[in-house]
Amino acid sequence: MLRTVQTALGPVEGLAAPEPEITVFRGIPFAAPPVGDRRWRAPRPVEPWPGTLAAYDFAPACPQPTPGGSNEFYDREWGTDPAIELNEDCLYLNIWTPALRGNRRDTRVVADHPLPVMVWIHGGAYQTGCTAEKEFDGSALARRGVVVVSVGYRLNVFGFLAHNRLREEAEARHDDEPYANFGFLDQRAGIRWVVKNIAAFGGDPENITIFGQSAGASSVLAQICSPLNRGLFQRAIMQSGAGLGMFNRHQQSLEDGHRTAERLFEALGVSSLDEARQVPAAELLAAAEALPVPPESGREGDWSMMVNWVPCVDGRFITDQYARTIARGEQNEVEILLGNTTGEFMETDADGTLLPAGEVGNLKLIAEWIRGGRKAPYYYRFDVAMPGDDAGAFHSSELWFSFGTLATCWRPFVGWHYDLSRRMVAYWTNFAATGDPNGPDADGTPLPEWTRYAPFGGDAMRLGQRTRMIRDWNTNVERNALLQWGGAAAD
Repeated sequence: MLRTVQTALGPVEGLAAPEPEITVFRGIPFAAPPVGDRRWRAPRPVEPWPGTLAAYDFAPACPQPTPGGSNEFYDREWGTDPAIELNEDCLYLNIWTPALRGNRRDTRVVADHPLPVMVWIHGGAYQTGCTAEKEFDGSALARRGVVVVSVGYRLNVFGFLAHNRLREEAEARHDDEPYANFGFLDQRAGIRWVVKNIAAFGGDPENITIFGQSAGASSVLAQICSPLNRGLFQRAIMQSGAGLGMFNRHQQSLEDGHRTAERLFEALGVSSLDEARQVPAAELLAAAEALPVPPESGREGDWSMMVNWVPCVDGRFITDQYARTIARGEQNEVEILLGNTTGEFMETDADGTLLPAGEVGNLKLIAEWIRGGRKAPYYYRFDVAMPGDDAGAFHSSELWFSFGTLATCWRPFVGWHYDLSRRMVAYWTNFAATGDPNGPDADGTPLPEWTRYAPFGGDAMRLGQRTRMIRDWNTNVERNALLQWGGAAAD
């Protein structure tokens, strides 16, 4: 069944899902194609389209390493078809809504009030990934009474090249257009499109939760900290994003990015932005992949893409290190829910202590968040040894559960896994609706109570075979981590 919605840019036609109360729209453009002289420019508004836009299929993904990415394990877990189209013209979003009924000639919003909106930002180390990954199906979340949107954005060298000449170009235009962090600007443009258009799909533009995983969670943190986003969204969920640790501990400077871009231009044999913008996308990506890490970085053993093409403090979108912004209480006024898996990013400290670096980073974020005068967040620890191999509760493994997409995974899940997933979908959508994850389960009984985090008391929600609050589970790790960081909460 087809259903048609009128947006500010023209009519768009979607498909009823196998559950006909859910309508899915795939491949709606939210910004003009960032190609040609728009490469390495902030996204521009999309032009109205002629006729009715057929939003039946996912749009191309941003060019990225192929096939499937850079990690065989994660490729098996949730990699997309390696034949997926890759194109710089990648700024599209997808919508799952439970609010529409009827057919293409008579589509109407039947919800008796505007529904909460959840905007998803995918992960992939800022280098890979796309909205078409099978675990990102928004149907289970939409079934709980929210409108779900997933947003594509520019990645790697297309989204995170930084160059002083881009700043000079912006200054010569005498405008306030940001000149770096284009992937973040794309995400922001997608959220702004949602604010302007989501009411036509039954969503509430004044009740938006942004959520993401891994680099998507880090992107959520960047959106929270950006001064350009005042009032743009109300809540945020960060899954397996390492908080203020790992890749969020320190953002490179614009000058650092400039030096990397200059090395790339030299490798390409170009000397100007105009020349670099004329390099075919495949050739540009190949050169970006082949570029070594900066000689002074000390990171020769790391994947060079994750060293070279990452966010920077540009002075407009990101104005300072996240930790300082949050400690001063200058981040946007939002409620947050965050967490990590129990086997995520294990590292050995200087004294030989094995620390869960992802968890340590989240505890640091929580400490700074409270120190900056904001409400304590809701914190979870996902404790599920994933069936089918010995990988345990690995990085981002909660994705299958928070989206309710276990049935599309190769792993042999059993009954309690599905029970946990149902509860997590309920927690996530309750939080999106009210800022509080608590509420009824699908059968009407109350979910296990989830209380806010309390420093040195623990108060983590254990999401596992038994879903319950746990306290004092890791106070030694917490204290050592915060002392190591110099956090005030450790005093």
